[in-house]
Amino acid sequence: MKFVWVTLLLASASALAAPLAGTWKVDGDVQGYPIHETCTLAGPDAALTGTCVGEKTYPATAMRKDDVLTLTHAGEYQGQDLTLTFTGKLQADSAMAGTIDVQPLNYDGTFTAKRAPDAPPKQ
Repeated sequence: MKFVWVTLLLASASALAAPLAGTWKVDGDVQGYPIHETCTLAGPDAALTGTCVGEKTYPATAMRKDDVLTLTHAGEYQGQDLTLTFTGKLQADSAMAGTIDVQPLNYDGTFTAKRAPDAPPKQ
């Protein structure tokens, strides 16, 4: 029985230790406003950079601390510049869930994200 628990624990720990670079499909909601983005990140987990593409494309930065990813990118709503901060807890199945903070509007919301499958190599 101990062997089963140790195996599950190690499998979960190794999944959480996997690098976060890659493409993530993000779905969320802020005050009834749906968010659907694809974020592509590169670099080490402590200093990820990339882009998030939704209605527009925005440069993004992210960092991982333990099992929490914090991703930030700009935004715009009715001509007002925004900063969106996604804070998500990583899960063992290449997914995360968490909150969205939108400043300077002081709005909040929730999101989920799943790692997108790797693109097939170009022929």
